[in-house]
Amino acid sequence: MASSGTYSLKCPNCGGELKWEAESQLLVCEYCDSNFTEEEVSHLTEGQTPDAQEIAQGEAFSQDTDLYICNSCGAQIFSDHATAATFCYYCHNPVTLTGRLSGEFRPEKVIPFKVARENAVLMFQEHCRKKWFLPGNFTKLSTMEKLTGLYVPFWLADANVEAYADYTATRSHKSRRGDTTHVRVDTFSLTREAQMSYNGVPADGSRKIDDTIMDAIEPFDYRELKDFDISYLAGFYCDKYDVDKAEVLGRIRTRIEAGAVKRLREDIPPMYETVTEKNHRIRMLGVRWHYMMMPVWFFTYKYAGKVYEFAMNAQTGKVAGQYPVSKLKMLMWSAALFAAVGLVITLIAGFLGG
Repeated sequence: MASSGTYSLKCPNCGGELKWEAESQLLVCEYCDSNFTEEEVSHLTEGQTPDAQEIAQGEAFSQDTDLYICNSCGAQIFSDHATAATFCYYCHNPVTLTGRLSGEFRPEKVIPFKVARENAVLMFQEHCRKKWFLPGNFTKLSTMEKLTGLYVPFWLADANVEAYADYTATRSHKSRRGDTTHVRVDTFSLTREAQMSYNGVPADGSRKIDDTIMDAIEPFDYRELKDFDISYLAGFYCDKYDVDKAEVLGRIRTRIEAGAVKRLREDIPPMYETVTEKNHRIRMLGVRWHYMMMPVWFFTYKYAGKVYEFAMNAQTGKVAGQYPVSKLKMLMWSAALFAAVGLVITLIAGFLGG
């Protein structure tokens, strides 16, 4: 194999540079640790260059969007020309118009907003009524004005997977001879392997928003995905992705591995009493990426010098966030509890003394 050919190849999973590893006789990506044969790379990367229509759509997108930057926290926001961004969705400080957005940031698909702002406010307030120790002004309308309709960038990955796992399993047999019960334990070595396909495994592409919050408001219903059109941006902000597909591959891989390992384990029949995994190997053979925009009502609340983030899935209404605790309410609750306990003790003592 000519070394020049080796060094020009790109990883089918993350797009990183592949290098030839003499020990394994495979092409290895140093960025995501994937490995492939030459034939696999040729097959998986075939036809990946953008066509003329994709290039034209990217150029039109760059002409139709405005890019804003927050000089305070660095958040980057974009919208269509008709929707001027005036404040940062994250820290609420003013933002500055900086120019146009590159066509490479044009999404492939979008799920339009389904929960209107008025309903989002009511749903969020109802959700927070169950949280006893929130600060008193947390859900007031003046605070809810900061609720922002935000399209969050998501990477969705389709992947073909080779999965393999080894297990040790046991079954016991009891027999009785006279007054003695004998137990024989048989041990088995089991192997499971399969080829699987995963479609639409998501990971958000925003560094500013907490990943655990975005994970918590999933899932989105992909059946409502639409081909991207600039008109969907009207009246809403969009977060410019600052985590590319290569960086989210680790999160995608973790999700796929967990799903594949679970599926292999489920394939073992229930005839065994114990099943212990010895090892597993999950290999992703080519990842096909889709760049999407998902609708989120986003809200930040500053309390006691800390910023708390909340998000609502604007398709399903599911809410997740980090909740501040009012020390005054905690103190009042503790005092009331202490008084109630004291009253009970006094009543019991009076009853026993009488």
